[in-house]
This record gives sequence, C-alpha cells and structure tokens, in this order.
Amino acid sequence: MSNTKNFYDPEVYDARAQGVPGDVEFFLGLAKDAQAAGHPVLELATGTGRVAIPIARAGVRVVGLDASKEMLAQAREKSSDLDNVRWVEGDMKAFELPEKFGLVFIPFRSFQHLLIVKDQIACLECIHRHLVPGGRLAIDIFNPDLVIMGQWLGAKRGGLQKRRDDYVSPKTEKLVKAWETRDYHQANQEVESTFIDEELNDDGVVVSKVYRGLRLRYAFRYEMEHLLARTGFEIEDLFGDCFGAPFGDTSPEMVFVARKPA
Repeated sequence: MSNTKNFYDPEVYDARAQGVPGDVEFFLGLAKDAQAAGHPVLELATGTGRVAIPIARAGVRVVGLDASKEMLAQAREKSSDLDNVRWVEGDMKAFELPEKFGLVFIPFRSFQHLLIVKDQIACLECIHRHLVPGGRLAIDIFNPDLVIMGQWLGAKRGGLQKRRDDYVSPKTEKLVKAWETRDYHQANQEVESTFIDEELNDDGVVVSKVYRGLRLRYAFRYEMEHLLARTGFEIEDLFGDCFGAPFGDTSPEMVFVARKPA
C-alpha cells in the first residue's frame, strides 16, 4: 500500500524530526539571556514544540507560532502542565502579536520554507518589529554543499539514498526504513526532496510506503548577510553548527545571531 502525505505529519513528526545536533541547548542559552533581561521569547515555525517546550520548562516565557493547527494541537497536549508557554496559529511572514520579545528564533532550517526573497524580507521585517531594542534574532539554515549538490545533479540524479533517521511507527510500533531522493533547481536556489518511508512487518517485508515532499530554498552566506542588513539587523555571530563552532568551508550549518540596534 502506498500513499502521499505532508512532510509535517504530526503523527510521525516527533518520531523522526530530531533537529540539528545541539540546537535545543543553543537556543535555550539565548533564551535565558532574554529572560535575564526580563523579556519573553518567540519561536517561529514551532511545530510540536520540540524546542519551545524545553525552553519553557527551564522557566522562560515562550510564545510558539506555527501555521499548522495539527502541529499546534500536539504542542498544546505536550505542554498541558505549563503555564508559561502560549501557542499561536499564524504565518511567520505576516503576524501581529501584542508583546515584544528579547529573542526571536527559527530553528531547524524552517526559514528556508520561504521560497522567494519577498517572503524572506517580510518575515525578517516582521521579526524586527516584534523585537525590543537590542533584542536578538537567531536563525539556523543549512550550509549549501556544492559537492553534494553536484552529485545529485549528476551521478545520483533520480536515485535514492538511505536516510539516517529510521524510526519506529508510533501507530503500529513497526520499524520504518527512510529513503530520500532530491532534485536541485539551481535557477531558483531550491532543493526538492521526496522522502519515502517503508514500513516493515516482523519478517522484514515492506507492507506500506508513504511519500512525503519537502521544498526548501537554499541561501549562501553573503546572501543571508545582505538580507539581514537590508531589514535592519546587525550580525553578532555566525556559527558553523549549534555547538558554537566557527563557520568554515565544511560547516554543516549557518547559525546566525543578529541584533536589532538599541
């Protein structure tokens, strides 16, 4: 049996979306800085609260915004014992909230769901309006790997690769093998991924396949720096991962920390 579902299916999101190594601790550290200054924090594209909930459990006041009602419903269920987190349905490029924040953060490459420059700028301008003077913005996006891109444009075109995130289905408790294929659209700086989840029975036979699509816009270092400068931010740091490593040629991530001028 085969079917097609959204990549962000709440039924399996928590089982397979592990984020970027070290990201919860990284954003928690920035959130504590905002808390020390007396300000709440805002996570955009919060999903089911993978990052926001641990931050709230550390005592920080958190608002989590997402466009998916289903994801937010799961976040509310997971945080039902907390009174310092609020979940808001909204669009990260066009939202209006009553408070200002000491930190706005977008983990796990979610900024890359914005596929055109107009939407990227609208999102950054909206964030700028919601920050207190001196408040920070933190964004994690992947560092485009030209070697990997060349492989998918050449020898691997149309092929499949094994993903690292095999998982156990929360519904059936069966092992799910995860595969991926990619298409790079260079003119638009987009990567279109198709994820194929194969559920196995106890004999190791595939009994179902689910296809999930994901489209992201990749950006390069100075492109991001210009976007941030254009929308009124001063870059404070650029890291190559969420452990604070310096950014370099082989860095897997670009983790920007920027500030709204005081």
